Formats: sequence, structure tokens, C-alpha cells
Amino acid sequence: MESREIKILDDALISQIAAGEVVERPASVVKELVENSVDAGARMIAVEIEEGGMRKIRVVDDGSGVRPDEVRLAFERHATSKIARVEDLFSIGSLGFRGEALASIASVARVVMRSRHADERVGRRLEIDGGREVDFGEEACETGTDISVFGLFHHTPARKKYMKTERTEYGRIFDLLCGIALAHPAVGFRLKRDGTQVFDLPADQSLKERVRVLYGGETADALIPVTYHQSNLVINGFVGKPELARSSRKYQFLFVNGRAIESRAVAHAVKEAFHSLLMHEKQPWYLLDVQMDPQFVDVNVHPRKLEVRFLNQREVYKAVMGSVHHALEGSMLGPVAEAASGRSVSGEIRPGEVVSFGGFAGSNLGPALNLQAKNYKFEKRDSQLLSNEAARQRRVFDVQGTVLRPVAQIAASYIVAESEDGMVLIDQHAAHERVRYARLMEALENEDVVSQKLLTPLELDLGVDGARIVEENLADFVALGFEIEAFGDAGGRGATFLLRAVPAGIERRDPEQVLREIIADLTNDLGAGRSAVKNLREFLLTYTACRGAVKFGDKLTMAEMEGLIADMEKTKHCSHCPHGRPAIVKLTFDKLEEMFKRKNF
Repeated sequence: MESREIKILDDALISQIAAGEVVERPASVVKELVENSVDAGARMIAVEIEEGGMRKIRVVDDGSGVRPDEVRLAFERHATSKIARVEDLFSIGSLGFRGEALASIASVARVVMRSRHADERVGRRLEIDGGREVDFGEEACETGTDISVFGLFHHTPARKKYMKTERTEYGRIFDLLCGIALAHPAVGFRLKRDGTQVFDLPADQSLKERVRVLYGGETADALIPVTYHQSNLVINGFVGKPELARSSRKYQFLFVNGRAIESRAVAHAVKEAFHSLLMHEKQPWYLLDVQMDPQFVDVNVHPRKLEVRFLNQREVYKAVMGSVHHALEGSMLGPVAEAASGRSVSGEIRPGEVVSFGGFAGSNLGPALNLQAKNYKFEKRDSQLLSNEAARQRRVFDVQGTVLRPVAQIAASYIVAESEDGMVLIDQHAAHERVRYARLMEALENEDVVSQKLLTPLELDLGVDGARIVEENLADFVALGFEIEAFGDAGGRGATFLLRAVPAGIERRDPEQVLREIIADLTNDLGAGRSAVKNLREFLLTYTACRGAVKFGDKLTMAEMEGLIADMEKTKHCSHCPHGRPAIVKLTFDKLEEMFKRKNF
């Protein structure tokens, strides 16, 4: 290897290297500036975004402002008013403390700062472009700080190619601001995107009302209060009822002393508190605010301060799990079953009592799996016990070259069929999902999507978060058969829509819940920037097919089983669902004989 001379880097290069760690994307700039505003004691923070933050980011606050002789100093690297000694690192009470943000931002963009300290009559204006001072002087302005960032990464064009689409970058900023707004309900927040106001959250707003504005009334109404108070640890917030559970962790908000963080331990504690109330793959909705002595939490363990280390992690884990469990118990949640007598029961099932756990809301496919409590014995159903003669009279179908004759349904989830070579098990949900996907795809290509009008339009309060997704992708929703229209004005209270029609086949599946689940899943993937979003209609198509398909636990008649297999007969790739999971499993007679030791080896 060639020997190279060791030398000290110049300040401009040092700043740009530091910027690579601090300023990852436009949302990083918004985070640093807004956190500075919160630390400055602001009561109102206004954020303006243009072109996803790449063209312009502006953050205005009414905080304490910066003293005239410290305006320039604020842009020096490692200049901060938040710590002074090594000991301060172990009792940090502010959101920012490293003193790198403003210097890093100014090294990769043009920054204009106007600020007036509360004790001064005149403010100061400082303009820096690519780390070089352009202008500095007095300027009349309100108390507080106004910072504008123009042309992010203009001085480092190689960084621009790593940015996502304008929509994705804005989505990250939106999610970030929602998190900070939930962490600090005493502070008011305004957001404008390309000149249009997105939300206006007043100061001293209740946390539940803030959730209602951002995520909709249905979400706010399904929240259960969580409290835990000890001398050195206080937990407040909400946990969502099981129906709010989603497939990702996006709706899990954890704040420690006002700082939004991520914690696997806390996430695990909350899920453990739910225990059997959630399906295995679902993640609970929660918003928890943890207050503790700063000396018991280390916030200096992650470059972007996304994680913290608790000195007493075991105690925090037990407190979170216990408080959430207590909240769930107090809300009288429990499996509601329908007894054989027709009356409703809640909580524990008496020994020997036969109960039927209901299918999907709105389904006419009947109850799901019948179990005998405690012993878990299957209740016999004569309609499914077919004689050999009856089986021979059943219709047969050619599914991808295999002749099938349906025989029965087991566990209200799988169809058992007989083939010439042995036995075939069909996952009814995966199979129907593939059938619906193929039909929707064909209808979409032929512009012949069939919608089902609802008898009464449903009024949906989707909140600002859901409204953003619907408005930006309205053409794709319409193309798949949804008929949605804006109803009323957002006005800082979320956004209301009327749902008038849905794709044919899901009208029996609680259309409102189906739409909300699609929006939630779409929001998760947009936030993650997954490749599926490159073809948004394909993404929506897959989820619409899934939500409208027969579910596990839906009891099918023999005619319905035959109808499903008949549809599979006409569907390509029916051996797998659109997600790639197998829909058909075959057991040949040879394999069966081997399993039952009937083969001679």
C-alpha cells in the first residue's frame, strides 16, 4: 500500500464530514432546528417545507432568541449553551447538546438566521452559504428565532442522489413532526407544505385531542390511559385497544424526558402485557411518556440520539409491562364469546361450555371454529362428515394439472381435497387472495373494476396522517374501486371523508376497517421507502385482495368450497398467494404410506 502523508483536515472538509453524520436528509434538518426551538422555551413553532425540504426549510419560533454577540458563535462547531462540563453529559435535560447541528447544516446549504433575544430591542441577521459568511447585521424582527435553509446539499451534489422522492422525504418530515408534537403537547405546532397549511396544533392541547387531530377520532377513542407513579419513575400516556394493532411498529411512540426514542425492551414489555390479546404478527399501538432523573438515563449512546440506555432497565421494563397490563385489565378487555344459549359472555369460559368464536365482522360465512372450553374438543358437524358415496358425487376440478375433489373443511381454515395421487390441503385465505388478486389485476388492466355502492356513505375521520395518504393517492384508490371524497375542512382538526363505494367483494368485510388497514399498511411502507411503493397500484392491489379474501376462521359450506376451487381452476399461479406463501400442500399416497409404515423398504 502506498504511503500517504498524514495531515490535519481543513475546517470546511471537517464540517462536511460532520454534516454527513448529522444531516442525513431534510427530516434531519427539521429535527435539529425544531429541537433547538423546544430547548429555547418556544410556545409556538411553525415549520414551512418546499419540495420535500430540498428547496426550502423554514422554522420559526417564539422562544428566548439568541443574544447579539452569540449569533455568529452559534454556527461554530461544538458551540452550545446546553452543557459545560463532562459531568453534564450524565444529566442531560435538553434535546440537543452536541453543538454540531447549525455548523453542519450551514456547510451543505445556504442558511439565513434572524433572531432577537427577549432582552434586546433589535435582532440580528446572519447569512452563511456553504460554511462561508455572506452577510451579518442588525434587523428588526420578533422575539425568537427564524431560520431558513435553502438548497440542501447544493454544496455536496453527490449527496442529492441518495434522496428519495419529494413525497417520501416530506412523509419523513411529517412523521417526525407528529412525534415531536406528541412529545410536547404544551407547545403549539404549525406545518405548511408548499404554501398549504397541513395542521395547526394549539399550545396546551390535551394529548388525546392531539392524537385525534393527527390520527383520527377512531384512534383517539380506542386509547386506554396508562399511569405509573413512583419516586424516581413516572409513566403516563396511552395504549391502543387490540383493534388498533398494526403490522409494523410505526404507531409506537416512546418519549423519555421529552425525547422521542426507540427501545426494543419497552416494545417487548408492552407486547408482553397484551399477551394473548394480539395476533402474533401484530404490533400494539402505544404512546408512553417516561419521566425520570436524567442521571439514570444515558442519551449519548447513539449518533442521532434515537436510543438511550437506562441505568435501571429492569425496573423500567417491569414498570411498563405492569402499568400497561393494569390498564388493559381495567378497561375490561377480554375475549367475548357467544355461548350455545345465544347469550354473550366475557372473560373466562366455564368448563364444559361450548362456545363459538365469531368470524370477521359483517361476514355471512357463519361462526368459526367450535371448541369445547378447557378440553378443546372439536364439536362434530354432520354436514362435514361425508359418506364415500356422497364424496364420489362431488364435483371435480382441474387445478394446475391436478384433478381435485373437495371433501371437507378443517379448523374452519383449510379445505381438504382428494386427488388421483393423494390428499391436498388448501389454505382458504391464501387461495382466495390469489383469486381476488388475479381478478382485480385483470379488471384494472381492462379499466373494468367493479365497485359496490354502500347503502349509506360512511363518514371517516382519518386524521391528518390518513388524509395525506388518501389525497396523494386518490387516483389509485379510485382505480381499484374505492369511491372517496373529502367532506368538510381539515382546519387543524384532521380531515373527514365520505366512503361511498368499495371494490366488489369486500363490502361484507366492514369496509371502514378494510380502508383504515390499507391506509395504515400503505403509510408504513411509504415511511420505510420500500420498493413496493414504486408501483403504488400494485401495492394497493395486493392489500385490497388480501383484505377482501376469505379469512382463517370463516366457515365454508361445501358449495362455497367448490366455488373457491372452481375459481382456482381459472386462475394462474394459484399455488401461491400474492405475498408468495403457499396456498396448496400435497401429500401423495406414497408419502402417506411411508408415514403410516405401510411401504416395504
